[in-house]
Amino acid sequence: MIPTGMDTTIEPAASSEKDASVGEAEPSRTCTDIVIEDERWASVGGLEDLIPDLAAETLRAVHLSDVSHSVSVALLSDAEVRALNKAFRSKDAPTNVLSFPSSASLHAGGRKSEPLFLGDVALAYETVASEASAQGKTALQHAAHLVVHGVLHLAGFDHDGDADAERMEAAEAAILARFGIPDPYRDDAASPAAAL
Repeated sequence: MIPTGMDTTIEPAASSEKDASVGEAEPSRTCTDIVIEDERWASVGGLEDLIPDLAAETLRAVHLSDVSHSVSVALLSDAEVRALNKAFRSKDAPTNVLSFPSSASLHAGGRKSEPLFLGDVALAYETVASEASAQGKTALQHAAHLVVHGVLHLAGFDHDGDADAERMEAAEAAILARFGIPDPYRDDAASPAAAL
């Protein structure tokens, strides 16, 4: 476990390949594929550039190499996320974020010359924008939170029970703080005037 400086710890993911470079001064960018299916995401300035850094920092926080692991982030519409939610979770409704762990990530190994693909994260534009507005946050802050949330799911985190939810929320808050983004779970976290 690594200290986060916020009276909490982030536990490592269950993986056979731990990151030997955790804590190095020079950050590297993870192999992140970004797919933009809904052009309205362009209105969330800076998100496309921020996603690789968010993914890399999240992986490093859970002791996974941000160089030898890859993720895909899809920026979709509510209709597209609703279809995915219905097909894979039997829930006929949009949601803010979905994560789809790769079966390959469950079997760490494979070819060492290529990054291990952990899975996909999908965000729904209308839901993210609506939630951000209702919570008094910028769309960039909220989308950044959901990218971190989704990548943590790919790394093995979940929020089914209270203890798991608290652990995941603490990890999210600690990672987002590294980007100057307020804790999304605090009542006073809304800060539209903040950098992000």
